[in-house]
Amino acid sequence: MAGVQRLNIIDDATGTVYGSGNLAFASSGNYLLSVIATNTASTDAEIYVYVVPAGWTANTQWGLIAYKLPLPAYNSYETFRFGVTSTDEVYVAGSAGVRYTVQGINQI
Repeated sequence: MAGVQRLNIIDDATGTVYGSGNLAFASSGNYLLSVIATNTASTDAEIYVYVVPAGWTANTQWGLIAYKLPLPAYNSYETFRFGVTSTDEVYVAGSAGVRYTVQGINQI
């Protein structure tokens, strides 16, 4: 039986905007994921976590997990668990100084 694995860490030191965020995870199978966002800055932040299915370029077709979620200084937030399938991509964006950890379980 597979356990929870850390799949990627993104340290967004400069900040990114929704729609042109950082690729946090490109799925090659079926996974159950969550994303932990930690605000390492002394100022409040906002975060975005979203799933882009293969070939879907319009942001109206993306799966929004966290949208403009406020994240106070020196705090963390973990998303609910969500499923992705092969070829889905998970992106993160938001204020400068936020570190994102993608963790999940491969659904064999």
